[in-house]
Amino acid sequence: MTAGVEVRIVYLGNPLRGDDGAGIRALMLSQALCWPAGVELVDGGTGGVSLLPLFRHCRRIILVDTWLNPGHEGEIRHVCDVTADLLTGSDDLAHGGGIKGLLALVPLLVSPAPIVDLFVIGGGRFMPCSPKLSDAVARALPTLCLHLHRYVTEELMPLGSGCR
Repeated sequence: MTAGVEVRIVYLGNPLRGDDGAGIRALMLSQALCWPAGVELVDGGTGGVSLLPLFRHCRRIILVDTWLNPGHEGEIRHVCDVTADLLTGSDDLAHGGGIKGLLALVPLLVSPAPIVDLFVIGGGRFMPCSPKLSDAVARALPTLCLHLHRYVTEELMPLGSGCR
C-alpha cells in the first residue's frame, strides 16, 4: 500500500476461472491509462477478507469484479456507497465470493471506513481451469475501464495533478 492514497482501486477475480478473471484483466487495461496522483491500482486476486488491510489509509475503495447477475453477460454496473446490508438478499448483484463478508467487517475493524464503490461486469462462464473470457465480457472490458477512469478523473479527483 502506498502512502497518500485517496482512491484505491482493487481488481478482483481468478484468471483461471473464465469470466471470473475479468477483474484482473481490467487491471491490465487500466494500467495503460493515465491516473492522477493519489490513485492506486491493486491486484486483489481472490483475497476475500484478507483484503481488509487495503481498506485502511484511503478515502475511497473501488472494487472491480465479475458478478453472476448484474444483468446479462457483459453488462456493466457501477454501484456507489456499497455496504454489506445493501448486498444482503440482493439477487441483483449475486456473487459467490467473500465480498459481503468483507464489507460487513470494514466498519467494525477500519476507522475511518472508506466509501466503497463497485464496478461489476456480468459474467456467464465461470469454468475451472479456463483462462478464456466469454466474448461478451471480453468486448465489454475496455468500456468498463473507460467508465472507471472517467468516474475517478472527472468525479472523484477532477483537480488531481499529473499523470502516473
